[in-house]
Amino acid sequence: MNALVLIFLLVTTGSQAACLPDSAPTSDKILLDVRDIEDAASHFESVVKTILPSGNDLIVRLEPNSERTNAEITKAGTEFSLTVWGGMLGHPTMDRGTFLLLLCHELGHALGGPPLKSKTGWSSTEGQADYFSGAGCFHLFDPEEDIFLKSALNLTTIYAGVTREPVPHLNSCDDTQVLRTNFGYPAVQCRLDSLIAGWRNLPRPRCWFFP
Repeated sequence: MNALVLIFLLVTTGSQAACLPDSAPTSDKILLDVRDIEDAASHFESVVKTILPSGNDLIVRLEPNSERTNAEITKAGTEFSLTVWGGMLGHPTMDRGTFLLLLCHELGHALGGPPLKSKTGWSSTEGQADYFSGAGCFHLFDPEEDIFLKSALNLTTIYAGVTREPVPHLNSCDDTQVLRTNFGYPAVQCRLDSLIAGWRNLPRPRCWFFP
């Protein structure tokens, strides 16, 4: 099992799963130093390689010069490529913890398990990837809960800005109860609820998951 961390310009191909719908580019400037980004990506790689399935590789690719505000994971054979673009890296609320949680979300598409986006696909739904990032990934970095909560709020605040939804709150919850599992993008408050539910080992929120 190998894992690599690379930084270079990328054109992706093959199956993919993105954390957000396609959106207009932003003009945000990178607030994290490139060396800090590399260090955080290397730290992520060194930690999560222990939970990768045997024979699978993970490549983290960063595009700090791109204005696109998004991240995605693609799969080609046994190789997963996780890409983060500059509009996401340069967002005003982006910090190290938020960056690691974003990477955890993308990894969740590969390792989160069902429900999957399609019957014959490999990618977990957005809600499941959110849940996994709290339950099965961010714990690996041994943070205090206040760091996790800050990172979860920061990340979903970025989502809200892109999707033009109200900013989520830690002291609120989405009380929607779906009649079937949402295989698309849940509302941003619901996504924050899913992150926290995973972190606290609670059931998946009914705002996107139908048991």
